[in-house]
Amino acid sequence: MTGDKIWTRLAKLVTTDEIVLHGSRTPGLSLIEPRAPLDFSFDDFSKTTAVYATEDPTWAIAYAIRASTCRSFLNACFYPGATVGEWSERRIFLSYASTEGGQPPFNAGVVYALPRRFFTRMPSYSDPVLGLITECQMISTEPVPVLAEISVRPENLPIVPLLHDFETVSTRAATYSGGFPWLD
Repeated sequence: MTGDKIWTRLAKLVTTDEIVLHGSRTPGLSLIEPRAPLDFSFDDFSKTTAVYATEDPTWAIAYAIRASTCRSFLNACFYPGATVGEWSERRIFLSYASTEGGQPPFNAGVVYALPRRFFTRMPSYSDPVLGLITECQMISTEPVPVLAEISVRPENLPIVPLLHDFETVSTRAATYSGGFPWLD
C-alpha cells in the first residue's frame, strides 16, 4: 500500500467515532497495556499511566515510526478552542532529534486501531501562547483490545517533520521551560 493509501485507510477508520489510533514500535500486540509515559508537559493528564490514543492519523504514524534511538520527540496535535473541530482546523507540530549524522531517527512501526469507548479525551485548557485548545490526546487507564494493526513506514507520514539538535534544544528547555518548542 502506498503512503497516501495507508494514511487514507487510517483516516477512514477514525471517521466513525468508534475507533482511535495508537502508534507503536511493537508489532503483534492483541492488547495494549497502560504505561507510564516519558513526558515533560506541565499538565498531570499527560503524565498518567495509561494507553494513549488519538483521532489523528498523522500523529499516530509519527509515534509509530519514531526509532528507539530517538533522544527527543517534540510534538503537539490540537484544535484551537474549547471543542473538537473539523479536520481542517487541526494543528500539528512534529520535530525529532536528529542522529549525530543529521539523519531522521525513523524505523518502521505499527498503528493500532482501538475501540474509542475505552478512552477519555484530555480536557481543554488555556495555553499561554495559543489560548484555549483541545488536544487530540485521549487515554485509557485500563488495557485496551486491538481491533486492527496497520504497518507503517516513515514514507507514510504525510508531512515533513522538523529535525532538531538534541543538545541545543535540551539546553534551551532547561533555561526556559515555558518556551516550547525551543527551536528558535
